[in-house]
Amino acid sequence: MSVEENKAVMQRIWKELINEGKTGKMNELIATDYAFHAPGGYEKRGIEGLREFIGWLHTSFPEIHFTVDDVIAEGDKVVSFYSVKGTHKSNKPVNSQGVIISRFASGKEVEAWDIYDRFTLALQLAPGLAKALLRFVEKQMVTDRP
Repeated sequence: MSVEENKAVMQRIWKELINEGKTGKMNELIATDYAFHAPGGYEKRGIEGLREFIGWLHTSFPEIHFTVDDVIAEGDKVVSFYSVKGTHKSNKPVNSQGVIISRFASGKEVEAWDIYDRFTLALQLAPGLAKALLRFVEKQMVTDRP
């Protein structure tokens, strides 16, 4: 598949799977041996693993919407810089940004590495806890300097 074809598949994944939650089309877009990696060692494998993640995403953030702000592609990889906005099921509004690197083979996404701003989400969902963690990390950075 060409770089442009991989980008077109990625656009469909963002629109149909991630934003619209139409997981019935996964077999067209996602490889059976798919692997999704995210911060903190989070991982989902296979089409069913991704289907479970998308279900959780739409249940936890019922009004979630991703906007792809930029795309860079080369070889078998497509890199998407995205913004996300929504409302958590606790009625707290959230917004964040991230980058996902997707690898393609035979016209399907095979593997993805997602890096997103978890701290901003934590500040929006649990501000007191997030600020306490930030103070702790800052203190450790000062005391650990050579």
